[in-house]
Amino acid sequence: MSDSKLILISNAEPYAHKQQDDRIIQEKQPGGLTTGLDPLMQEEGGLWIAWGRGEADFAVVAEDNTVRVPDADGYTLKRLDFNEGEVQGFYYGFSNSTLWPISHNFVTRANFSPKNWQQYQQVNRKYARAAISEAEKEGWFWVQDYQLCLVPGMIRDEIPSAKIAHFWHIPWPAVEIFSTIPWRQELLEGLLGNDLLGFHNTSYLNNFLQTALCRGAEVDWEENLVHYHGHTTRLTAIPLGIDYEYFSSLAEKKEIREEAARIRDYSDVEYLLIGVDRLDYTKGIVPRLRAIEKLLDFYPQYREKLTLIQRVAPSRTGIPEYQEMRERIDRTVGEINGRFQTGPWEPICYFWGSLPQRELVPYYLAADAAFITPLIDGLNLVSKEYLASRKNGQLILSEFAGVSEQLDDAFLVNPYYIEEVAETLHKALQEGKEAKKQRYDKLNKTIASQDIDWWREKFLQRWENCYE
Repeated sequence: MSDSKLILISNAEPYAHKQQDDRIIQEKQPGGLTTGLDPLMQEEGGLWIAWGRGEADFAVVAEDNTVRVPDADGYTLKRLDFNEGEVQGFYYGFSNSTLWPISHNFVTRANFSPKNWQQYQQVNRKYARAAISEAEKEGWFWVQDYQLCLVPGMIRDEIPSAKIAHFWHIPWPAVEIFSTIPWRQELLEGLLGNDLLGFHNTSYLNNFLQTALCRGAEVDWEENLVHYHGHTTRLTAIPLGIDYEYFSSLAEKKEIREEAARIRDYSDVEYLLIGVDRLDYTKGIVPRLRAIEKLLDFYPQYREKLTLIQRVAPSRTGIPEYQEMRERIDRTVGEINGRFQTGPWEPICYFWGSLPQRELVPYYLAADAAFITPLIDGLNLVSKEYLASRKNGQLILSEFAGVSEQLDDAFLVNPYYIEEVAETLHKALQEGKEAKKQRYDKLNKTIASQDIDWWREKFLQRWENCYE
């Protein structure tokens, strides 16, 4: 990039501070965003603007709410602080009770509260003002995800010459679904303030082009361009990658392999499956559990020989329907284990709680197959983490996960058709050794070559190309 300062704008922060005994410690936050963009910021310098949610975040900042991360030789993190009304309206409200369900095709779950919309506008304006106050005349602004739809347009209004890009990390829905939002035009116009708008796959990109066309923009389908009110936005599809080297090297460590062996020994089955999800209705956890039930009904030979380890991480615990969802999962696990459990064997081994990525790798190593069947998912990095941690293994994957476009050599299933999922799982487990190896090698080659560095560099190059 040029010598102009890069300003990165996201809802989630890359580092958080918390109290530990009588001192404050800094923790690097998990997830693809930090993995992908923290190295760039350490190399480029610049400024990262994010919501400070760590319990000691504001105990370590200067008067302007900035702190150097990960150390004095790193870059500047500017933290924004929101009041309770803003948190409820912007985050739990419009972001996660309107945009999230709409983007994932769950229209009946969406809450179209005008008050939440007002708070969403207010918080987006805070982000935009913070970025503008730190900007240079020819600054570069990289906005992340669905919480900040309005920020690009707000920056564009104040700095017409700004270089602005945005990566959308969740699905973009069909135009008919997006159009149910009363403030659809304002959201679209905010995003069309970008010079470059990125998605994980071409399906989402095409949905956005159709949305723009139906909302009054001129669309160039061949070049993926949207012309609106004198400004052109270029669209691109680049699936987020993982730190492939990190996972593959971790899997070689003695202590990781020993822990994987302990998990395998404890399970004591011929076929071990792994599912790892954040608690969300989009993840299809209950239908997945029912597919295990169907498999055991259809093929009794798997009884006492197959176990699914299902890990579920807490999420959005302040939203009542998420609490209800957890209770439903608990009941379903109990019902299925109650039907089939014999002696020490149970078909579903269920864990509630978060684990760092490092502690998930032994589970990936222990499992014969990853069973990943979201009803819809923007991408799904667990599938890539599983493959990178192994030298073999199988992937049973929902066709509605964004990553299925990239990993089409997996066993793809329709998660709504539980009987088909059970049959496909049986087919995968019975596949011959040579066919399994060929399938795995193709999948692994893809994720190794299209890793997090590939994603970042490809996006930055296409951003710079917007100005040639």
